[in-house]
Amino acid sequence: MFLEACSRLAFAVAVAVGIAEGQSAVALGMAAAPFVSLVVVPWAFSRRPAPDRERNREPDELSLGRGGRFAVAVLAIMLAEQTLLNAAVLLVDVTSEDAAVAGFVFNVLLIARAPLQLFQAIQGSLLPHLAGLEAREGRAEFARAIRVTIFAIAGFAGAVALGLVLVGPFAMDILFDDAFSYGRWGLALVALGMGAHLAAGTLNQAALARDRAGTAAACWLLTAAAFVVFMVSPLVDDELLRAQVGYCGAAALLCALLAILYRASSSASSASPSRGPRRTGPA
Repeated sequence: MFLEACSRLAFAVAVAVGIAEGQSAVALGMAAAPFVSLVVVPWAFSRRPAPDRERNREPDELSLGRGGRFAVAVLAIMLAEQTLLNAAVLLVDVTSEDAAVAGFVFNVLLIARAPLQLFQAIQGSLLPHLAGLEAREGRAEFARAIRVTIFAIAGFAGAVALGLVLVGPFAMDILFDDAFSYGRWGLALVALGMGAHLAAGTLNQAALARDRAGTAAACWLLTAAAFVVFMVSPLVDDELLRAQVGYCGAAALLCALLAILYRASSSASSASPSRGPRRTGPA
């Protein structure tokens, strides 16, 4: 995450000081940053303990091959997430007769982008936290952490959706001086989709903590493909509304798929012996 943030900043600074110019340079940084952040993965998994500790060390299941598969799955998840956030803008820009519609779609999806960007700080600590709970505290504490996070997200998304129904068009007119009237119910759909997207991110971290990265990546890729198919279909004539409905539906589908995976992994974990610490003898 540190490398990704620095990469994004470096391109913007280059434009600010005159080394590069234009929004394409900034956009290139946004596209390249996730890939730059992965360069530390081979180094991290190729590290070896000191020779004097190698002899006393128990066999570890973690290997470069397993770590590489995990990194590929995470890269697929990142690609699918970028598809959910950017494919609508790109496809509308290609298919719409009015070039301004793509800008309206981008403006609307900022409702989702801002909370998702802030949630990255939580996601960065959620995976090791969940893995530690699973290993030390047991399944009950793991489930409790997921439940509390999901309830908090639901409350936040519900409040945002209600606020957009009440003052959404007025707020969008203030933020974006583009003489376009945004529908309050369409804005609320994006807010609900944002909530499902955040919940899916939480369930995704649970899947990663339980070594289900490959299955989670399949859920993400399937959802991204369904979203693209919906965006190029004529099921909804209004392209802005199509993007709003498509994003909300795709986020809900993703959340449902990852919820099924979470339930399945919980059942499998319950069927296996507890990995928590055991007590022997009197307390």
